Amino acid sequence: MYQIKTIRSAEELSSGNVADISVYNWGGEYRPESKATLCFIPNEGFLLKIWSMEENPRATFTGKNEGVCRDSCLEFFANFKPELANSGYLNFECNANGALLCCYGENRYDRKTVLEMGFTHPTAVPFRTDRVWGYTLLIPLTLLQAVYGDASFSTGSIIKGNFYKCGDDTAVPHYGSYTEIQCDHPDFHRPEYFADMQIV
Repeated sequence: MYQIKTIRSAEELSSGNVADISVYNWGGEYRPESKATLCFIPNEGFLLKIWSMEENPRATFTGKNEGVCRDSCLEFFANFKPELANSGYLNFECNANGALLCCYGENRYDRKTVLEMGFTHPTAVPFRTDRVWGYTLLIPLTLLQAVYGDASFSTGSIIKGNFYKCGDDTAVPHYGSYTEIQCDHPDFHRPEYFADMQIV
């Protein structure tokens, strides 16, 4: 079980637990080292840092809710209230430009952007050097309250989620995940394979 460390501020993010995005369910030679850290800040939200050791990430999209999975892309999918009946999951997908796609739904097909739902689109903060790129993202409790009708979290609370690295239209298409996905073709919209993630 991935442990979501409780921190007091964003300055403590580096003390969080690191998850390896190292499962390549559909094979392939290209497997860039990719990692993620998720922490919880009481009264603020969940803070994500996700990064990949890629020197020249494809980054063509610049707007909100575009098809960034075709670029070099780092993603986090999570159901923040799995105990609620018929609760869905949010997907956060972002490229090296900080262009973020954010949707909600119960499955791949029944999804709406949070903007379409009338909620505030979160802001990814990208970073990039010669050898690594990634982004940080605050998933605010205000968004989770709007989506789920409940934003109460405490030590012991469990969410379900998965971290991903992909690139549909990159020079070498690739599909990495944190957990194993038992499916015969690349498909990250598989909440049945989300990992338990507990606030500690």
